[in-house]
Amino acid sequence: MIGAMARAIGVDIGGTRTRVAAVEGERIVARRAFPTRGIDEVREAIGEVLAAAGWARPATIGVGAPAPMDMREGRILGCPNLPHWNGVEVTKELQRAFACPVYLANDATCAAIGELAFGHRRRDFVYLTWSTGIGGGIVSGGRVVWGATGQAGEIGHIVLRPDGPPCGCGKKGCLEALAGGASLARRGSEALGEALSAREVVERAQRGDPRAHALVADACRALGQGIAILWEILEPELIVLGGGLTGSWGFLGPQVLASVRAMARGSPEIELTRLGDDAGLLGAVALPDYVPPQWGPR
Repeated sequence: MIGAMARAIGVDIGGTRTRVAAVEGERIVARRAFPTRGIDEVREAIGEVLAAAGWARPATIGVGAPAPMDMREGRILGCPNLPHWNGVEVTKELQRAFACPVYLANDATCAAIGELAFGHRRRDFVYLTWSTGIGGGIVSGGRVVWGATGQAGEIGHIVLRPDGPPCGCGKKGCLEALAGGASLARRGSEALGEALSAREVVERAQRGDPRAHALVADACRALGQGIAILWEILEPELIVLGGGLTGSWGFLGPQVLASVRAMARGSPEIELTRLGDDAGLLGAVALPDYVPPQWGPR
C-alpha cells in the first residue's frame, strides 16, 4: 500500500476519456478529465493537477492504458481503439517532463489493483471492464497475475465465435467485437441507419426498439459467456465489473447474469466496482507497489 504521505499522480487513459488525478494517501486532492487525445494533453493535465494540488512535483506517476505494451520499455505497442498512441514511449516522455519514476500497465490491470488496494480488497478476484473495449485484471492469492510479459487478463480478445465480426486486434469473433462499446455503437449505427453511441443503442433497446434490443441481448449473452469461461478456469471469489456500460446495469445486468447462469457451473459472485470511475486512477497510483521490479523505472 502506498505510504500515507506519498504524493502520486494517476493517469487512466480510456477509449473515449482520459482521467488524471493527484492522490495523497488514499485521497484524491485534484483531478482533470478530458476526451482522450495524445501524450501532450496528458502532460498538460498532469501539470494542471500538480498546480491545483500545490505540489512542486509528484513522488511517482502511474499510467493505465487500454493497449498491448512493452512493459520493460514503457511503450505502447498497438492500440486498436486509439491508433495514434501506437509506439508512444509513455514512461520516457513523462519521466523527462516531471523528473520522477513513471510506471505503465494495462488499464484493466490497474483497475484490478485499485480494487485490491482500495476497493473490494479480496484475495482472489477478476476485474472486468465493460466500456469502449473489454479488458480484465486478475488477482490470485492477493497477488496480481501479470503473465510472462505483463499482458495477462486480456479477456476481451478471447475468441468466442471464429466466424464472428472482425475485432480491432485483427482476429474475428473476440468478446470485444461481440460486446464492447465501440462494436455495439458501430453495429447499432449500421442497423438503425444513424450514428449512435453504445449508450444510445442501449437506450433505444430500453425503449423497446427490436433491432437495438437484439443487438444488446447478443452483447449481454457474449459477456456472460466470457464471465462463465473466467469462472470455470479461475474460480475466483468474486468477479468485479466496471466501465461505462455498467452505468446501465439495471437493464443490462439481468441479461448478463442470466447468460452466466446458463453457461457456468456453480454461482459466480458478481458485483460492480466499489470505486466507480476511479478504480483505474487509484490502481495507477498504486502501481509502484505491484509492478514487478524488472518492469519498473530504470
